Amino acid sequence: MRDSIRLNRRDALKATAGLGVVGMAGCLGDDDTVDINVGSSSSGSSTYGNSQAIQRIVDRESDNVNFITVDAGGDPQSIRLYADDELNAYSAGNYILNQAINDSGPFADEPVDEYPQLGFSHLSLNLYWLALEDSDIETTDDLFGADLYALPAGWGLRAMTEEMYGNAGLWDDLEPGVVNFETSEAASALDEGRVEALIVYTSNFTQLPSWAQEVDARNDLKQVEMTDEFVQAAQDFAGAGYDEMDDIEAAWNQDLQSDGITNHSWTETYPYLFDPEIPADIIYEVMDICHNNVDDLQDANPTILDWTDPDNFTFAYGHPDEFDVHPGAADWLEDNGAWDDSWTRGDA
Repeated sequence: MRDSIRLNRRDALKATAGLGVVGMAGCLGDDDTVDINVGSSSSGSSTYGNSQAIQRIVDRESDNVNFITVDAGGDPQSIRLYADDELNAYSAGNYILNQAINDSGPFADEPVDEYPQLGFSHLSLNLYWLALEDSDIETTDDLFGADLYALPAGWGLRAMTEEMYGNAGLWDDLEPGVVNFETSEAASALDEGRVEALIVYTSNFTQLPSWAQEVDARNDLKQVEMTDEFVQAAQDFAGAGYDEMDDIEAAWNQDLQSDGITNHSWTETYPYLFDPEIPADIIYEVMDICHNNVDDLQDANPTILDWTDPDNFTFAYGHPDEFDVHPGAADWLEDNGAWDDSWTRGDA
């Protein structure tokens, strides 16, 4: 691990303003339970939905921990709130974590130097383009000059997309048509004709986030074929994965016009990270609850991974050389045959 981002332990509880939560790790709730205040993207996002499902089942199964979902507004905000002692855990995409580690992107002028430890993986997002069915947009070449929605400006997914297309020399020509608003406005913006095409993502290959479900219910859409320049941009971009999905229609209630289009997508993966002062047995218990209650978690949110397979807890360990693994997570992975000796157990 690089010395520049070794974790600093906190030595005092701190009441926070704004969010109305106690951000210090390992703090006790009213019933001597441990509060884990988990920063997530905006309400309606996949990270928020997953966290809420975990919160519901942990609340039912445990007398020892409160898993509290906090709408932080995006990954960069979660990372900053943790560094300011206003959260003691968060979910963040590996793209944004990489920017934070390297003092780039939104952290170039205001770097952070406090990070939690790796906990467990929970999300893979596959992004792709769709357009209104009655629009003239057929391929990504038709996006130039059109009114587009490229996800909220404060999101890591937006920053990742900008950099990906920027590296390929495409973003400067797309950006003039990009209209900015929160995901809660996406369905109405399409319905009203304020945008013609948008970036959507499928969560863990199974479901749309709730905001896109509303888009699905209110608008007729079609797939946009990615031309060679756009495919190459995704394939060449080291900041994200690249997939050719077998079928995106499984997540949609409507039949998308596809005409045999290959489903090219760029991807992002998300781990949860936890403050080292959260007791090891607490993180172990949360992972055990996720492992033993998959059916109920998926009833709460179908996006939830099949955590009956222990390896699904670790697929998003995108920066194992930079982040230690929380001792509680390390214990659980060792006990369940999913530990890799190349990883580093963090200090409590």
